[in-house]
Amino acid sequence: MNKRHFLSGLFALVCLISNAVLAQSNNTFPDKPIRLIVAYAPGGATDIVARMLSQELTALMGQSVIVENRAGGGTLVGTDSIKRASPDGYSLLFGTNAFVITPLLHNTPTYDPVKDFSPVSLTTIQPLGLFVTPGLNIKTVEQLIDYAKKNPGKLNFASSGNGSAQHLAGESFRVAAGIDLVHVPYKGAGPALIDLLAGRVDIMFTSLVGNTEHIKEGRLTLAATTGIKRSTATPDVPTIAQTLPGYEAYTWQGVIAPANTPPAVVNQLNAAIKKVASSPKFYEKLAAQGMEVQTSSPAEFKARLETDAAQYKELLQRTQTSIR
Repeated sequence: MNKRHFLSGLFALVCLISNAVLAQSNNTFPDKPIRLIVAYAPGGATDIVARMLSQELTALMGQSVIVENRAGGGTLVGTDSIKRASPDGYSLLFGTNAFVITPLLHNTPTYDPVKDFSPVSLTTIQPLGLFVTPGLNIKTVEQLIDYAKKNPGKLNFASSGNGSAQHLAGESFRVAAGIDLVHVPYKGAGPALIDLLAGRVDIMFTSLVGNTEHIKEGRLTLAATTGIKRSTATPDVPTIAQTLPGYEAYTWQGVIAPANTPPAVVNQLNAAIKKVASSPKFYEKLAAQGMEVQTSSPAEFKARLETDAAQYKELLQRTQTSIR
């Protein structure tokens, strides 16, 4: 009896200590800087929003949230670094639709976007803009389609990389319009925009974020946007759907942690992101550029990843898109 009592007491003591340690770790998170990985080169919309978010989270959480750009492999380099990271909340991915799309482009996927990660929160959703280099003197979707049909194989479109939402937006447009477009992938929207501004590539489907000044000053032509309805940021600009009924393309951004990150840590990060998103300054700055701030619970974000995986698989099959 004494031995049983001793073992029972020892077990209770171990549980008590474990719970105390866990509670302490949850109460002190974060106690060191957090890395927020962007799987693209600097300068694109994802990088810009990630830096806005990191600045606000740093002020809110009392620890530095440092954006780290890890471009390459169609977002595989940055994403894989988070898959292999310690699940403690200190290494996070600022992901986009490409997080779901990229594995679908490989015969042997390197990761499962649902099983290998812990979704934290959605942060934004937005339609894209169809940007044209001014040198082509093309102002509308109709003019673009007409030019492409008269010059088959001559037009190209840039994207932030194979498997990006920009890539699929272009492929969907190619199929819907019945034209020939050559895809030119980059390691992020930033480098792609540099070549678009220089006239080295012809068109690009990308975010309005960071590009409104280019439009105003005539460095880029915004021919259309990709939502079903016109963007509130550019109400005078038509949608592609007005020319090609049924066409639409949206992108999202969100924070993702490695699999098995403690739920308490995930929930704490989720609450911090929601608090930042509710700030009028943060919300209005993005809304002015056509981006809607939209957060979610971890469970809602996971459900979105599962739904997107099924929808993008069907889209890839329909457009016969592969890495090229």
